[in-house]
Amino acid sequence: MRGGLWGLILCCAGAFAGERIRIGAEDDWSPYSSSINGKPVGFAVDLVRAAWEAAGVEVELVPLPYARCMKEVDRCALAGCFDTLRDPILEGKYRWHQQPLFSARIGIYGRNEAGMTRKNLNLESLRGKRVGTTHGYDYGAAFDGDATMQRDVAPSDLSSLRKLVAGRVDYALVFDRVADAVAKANPELGKGYALHGVLVEPNLYISFSPTFPGIERIVSQFDQGLTKLRKSGEYARIEARWR
Repeated sequence: MRGGLWGLILCCAGAFAGERIRIGAEDDWSPYSSSINGKPVGFAVDLVRAAWEAAGVEVELVPLPYARCMKEVDRCALAGCFDTLRDPILEGKYRWHQQPLFSARIGIYGRNEAGMTRKNLNLESLRGKRVGTTHGYDYGAAFDGDATMQRDVAPSDLSSLRKLVAGRVDYALVFDRVADAVAKANPELGKGYALHGVLVEPNLYISFSPTFPGIERIVSQFDQGLTKLRKSGEYARIEARWR
């Protein structure tokens, strides 16, 4: 069991306290999940809140850097964290809800200049290239499991895209709507990169701690809430607001 005795003590303490469910939310991944003045905002944030509300469960969303968020789940200090790409590498480490929160494309971004305009790049196109990634993020089993890839790890997608435009990496892997949000917030930087292909289009989930007390009931409640969102049309309304 990950987290050892200390993680178990923390889990038990949370269970006996009878407090609201605490879920970690990525704090720097607009438009899906980010933090403004210490409060989580974004498409995924709205979906998660609405699903718990539909299930009649009180939840506290805790904004954290993604890598730290996952560590808090590993040590059972949080019941779960989002948004996590579910793949064979992570499958056995966490407890998953049945329906994904949403799906999204991981774009392969290159510089927007002469000689760097090739489109429809894929995984094979990245071999032998310096590829910008973000600390703690997952990019699908094919890329993550390939030790031959030359990764240049940055603390954020913004930093990775800056490295790309500065010529410090050949390509950067960033979800396309995140790259669009970065370009909108940083117009000059945005002029310097372009989408050159798609790596993969995965489903995103809350990754729940398998050792958290009552986790089966918690996951079931979330699935029920997400089902209600879809049937009522609220999911589509939330999605429309963010598109």
